[in-house]
Order: sequence, then structure tokens, then C-alpha cells
Amino acid sequence: MTKSIAQESGLSRRNFLKGAGIGAAGLLGATALSACAGGASAKTAEGAGSWDQETDIVVVGTGAAGVASAMTALEAGSAVIMIEKEKTTGGITGVCEQYCAFDSSLHLPQNFDDVTDSAELMLEDAMRVSNGTADEALAKIYCDDSANSLNWMIDHGCEFKDALRVSDGRHGQGKYISATAGELTQKLLPAIESAGGTVLTETPLAELVRDENGRVVGVACSDKKNTRIKARKGVIMCTGPWSDDEVLIPRHMQAVPELVQQCAETLSAFGMPYGPYTGEAIRIAQKSGAAVRHMEYIMFDPYYSVPEAMSNKIAPAGLTRAVNQILIAPDGKRFTDEGASRGAIALDIIDLPGNTYYPVIDARHLPDPTGSTKFPVEKLDEFVAAGYMAKSDTIEGLAAEMEKTFGVPQDATLATIERYNGFCASGVDEDFGKDPHHMTPIDQAPFYAGPAETCRDMYTHGGLETDAEARVVDFDGAVIPGLYAAGMCTGGPLGEITISGNWQMSSIVFGRIAGKNAAAENADA
Repeated sequence: MTKSIAQESGLSRRNFLKGAGIGAAGLLGATALSACAGGASAKTAEGAGSWDQETDIVVVGTGAAGVASAMTALEAGSAVIMIEKEKTTGGITGVCEQYCAFDSSLHLPQNFDDVTDSAELMLEDAMRVSNGTADEALAKIYCDDSANSLNWMIDHGCEFKDALRVSDGRHGQGKYISATAGELTQKLLPAIESAGGTVLTETPLAELVRDENGRVVGVACSDKKNTRIKARKGVIMCTGPWSDDEVLIPRHMQAVPELVQQCAETLSAFGMPYGPYTGEAIRIAQKSGAAVRHMEYIMFDPYYSVPEAMSNKIAPAGLTRAVNQILIAPDGKRFTDEGASRGAIALDIIDLPGNTYYPVIDARHLPDPTGSTKFPVEKLDEFVAAGYMAKSDTIEGLAAEMEKTFGVPQDATLATIERYNGFCASGVDEDFGKDPHHMTPIDQAPFYAGPAETCRDMYTHGGLETDAEARVVDFDGAVIPGLYAAGMCTGGPLGEITISGNWQMSSIVFGRIAGKNAAAENADA
């Protein structure tokens, strides 16, 4: 039984990013989140001017951690104002659908009869995938509370598909897939306003205001009115990743290959929720003495189209989020364990010429068991007609089309698929040791393949340092009174690499902890 939230529970893959993790999404996919603008130094309340508004708690950011914090605080009896930098709310969560949890009140059938999921197994996987870099105590908190937090989502109207998606990097079990992308914020943000919360968009954070004792007592914003909001109980930072930040990224990350940068810029040009994701809020908190952690851990999403395709807004997220697909390098050979974590796969992609590779899918993936493929076969056929993908009703034909369209050697591709199918029959991957749970042959027509590459520094796993109570600490490890943080603007719970769905669950769990603890503060402290 899990604990409840109230119980407080050139470049090579070795030198590309120092200690960095890498992530994945789908053949040509995308997601992301907003942060905060501003940049003035922290001020004390004395002489800092009058307040325009007052509330108990200010939540900065409207993604997963933000809505979890705000709703929890409201239900605990506190008044809440949420501020959001962008015109739109929800950030990266607005396009997210995957949530890792070992169980829920839905009790969906697990993927494999010989593996029983649990909080302990979820934690074991998280630590293994992160190469031991995740803070185990913090990771244990979100793993232990994952089922309760999924139930919390269900209690607040979130709906899920009736099958688990097999998860990358896990021991055979899967992720809960929401009924619609962005389900969490679509359901919670209106509920927050109905419960009396206020959501202010186009209201970037400019500074944290502290009193003479160093307690955070409010925020100043850089909106049109330079709004100042007093927070009687505290401020909760929930501002998401910062993978486009022009100050933080050069400090903590080496240069990326040109193709990677081109695709990242192309995707960001689509606008929110695809970025840009900036970290002003982290820098603002640092000016108030906040410590940071794991800033070197930056994950990339490898499953995207090449720039020419993306420039035409061809980026069907989720097309190949299947661990049982096969990935082929430009030389026609496999190069990785396709069932590994996204981070491990992308580290291998960095070594490939041009950072480009070719996911091969068959009818098993169209759609995937959760029905999450966003593009029907008809749309894929349009991509084929436009020259962005290859298709055939036979493996031999697909190999020929891949050579004709993309220059991938036909004989090598055919030999690779045949060898892989042999491994699937024997249950032993002699090349990369792929988990047998993740091995099914490529043998059901129609067959598709298209170019993808590591293109987006999507997930930063570092940020403000917090304790188990979601309180921000300073350089000496002392709690900064009145300041909390949760989600992707914090460092610690995920480490250098994580399993897709863990960051959303971590954001919800620690968002709820932050909201509960901030609501319990003495407003007169």
C-alpha cells in the first residue's frame, strides 16, 4: 500500500554532455513548457512599495506542478493566485498524456503476466535509468505516492485510456495515458477558478519580495501594470524546464550538433507549448539566495523529423512511442536497444552520422494499444507521397524504398530486419540485450520508415534545490522561509535520465506537497 501525501513520504556519447541525460517522444514529436520573465534583483518588503493584490499563496506557473499546488492549497482553505508568463496556460503539460504510476483505482491490466508492478519496482527502475544520479529519497517520495496522485487526478475529473502503454526503460510495465493530451490542466485550471482561485496570464515574474527577516512575502511582476502581489503564506515556483534559456544553457551545457540546433529552433518557432522555455524564475530565486542542483542534466528528445519536414510543421508526436519497434542507422544496421530508456537511446543517436536514424514500424503500431497515434494511416500516406516517409506492403519493398528515398542500403536494411525478427523468435537479442518483453517481429503490413534525429533539448532535470517538503533551500542548506518549488524547475528527483511519465508524476506529487505545506503556514509569520 502506498503512502498518502499526508504521510510525507566530433562529439561522442561520453563527452557530448557532461553527465547529461537524453529523452525521447515519438517519430516526429514534441512537447514543452513556459517559465517566467523578468530579471530584477530580490527586494525586501520595507520600502518596496504598496501591494496591488493580496492572497495567501502565489503559484508561479500553470503546468502540472502549478495546478497540483494551487488545487491542494485551495482545498486546504487558502486563497491562491496563479501567475503565468504566457497568454496561454498549461505549458508543456498542455500537450502531455503520459503518467507513470504502479497502480490506481482503475486497476488497469498490467502489460505482462510475469511482472508485478509496485512502488519498489518503479523506484528501482528510476534509479537504474538515472545511473544512480537521482536523489533516491526524493525519487522514493514520488514513486510511493504515484498511485495516490493518479487517483487524485481521477477524483478531479481526469480520464484515462483503458490500456497501459508499455514504458521505455521499465521492467515490462507501462504508463497511464490520459484520454486527451493536456487532460490535467484542461480539467484542473477551470476547477481552480471555480474553487475561488485566480489565474493571471501574461503576468511574468520579475522578482521575489522578502521582508527584513528574509522571508519571501510576495512577488513583483513585469506585466503592463507592474503588478505586485502579497503572499501571506508563501510563493510556490512551478515554472518548468529552461532548455532555451540564453543565460543558463551556455553555463551548464556544451554546444550541440548543428542539426540538433536547427530542429530545436524550428520547433520553438511553432510557439507555445513548444517553447521557448526560459529560466528567469530560477535566476530570480537565486538572487534571493536559492541554491540550485543538477543543472548539468539536460535531456534531449530524439524522435523528431529533420528540419525540412519540421519547417512544414510535420511533427506527429507519438507515432512511434513503441519499445518494440526497430531503429536503423544510415548504414542500415541497428545501433541501440530500442526498449531502453529514452536517455540511453539518445546517447547512442548522438554517435550516428548526422544524428539521423530511421524508426521502422508495422501494423502493430498503427495505432498503438492505447489508441494514441495522432495521425491515421491516411495522413502517413500523405507523408509518403510528399517524400517524408517510405512505405511498402513487404519488408523487401520497404528496404528498397528506404534506399531510393533516403539512401539507406537496401541489403543491409533487409538483413537487419530479418536478424531482428530472428531474435524475436528466439527471445534473445544477441546484439543489444533487449528485454524480451519489448521484442515483437516487424512482420505485419503495411511497413513505414522515416528519418528522425535528436533535435530538442526538451527536458532540463536541474533547478532549484528543495527538500522533501518542497521547500527551497539556500547555499548552506537552510530553508528559505515562504519559498517552495516543484516540478521541472527543481533538481534532484529525476537525475540525469528519467523514464517518460516520471517527470509529470514527480511534478504532481511535489506540487501537492508544496501546496499542502504552504497552506499550513502561519499567515502572520
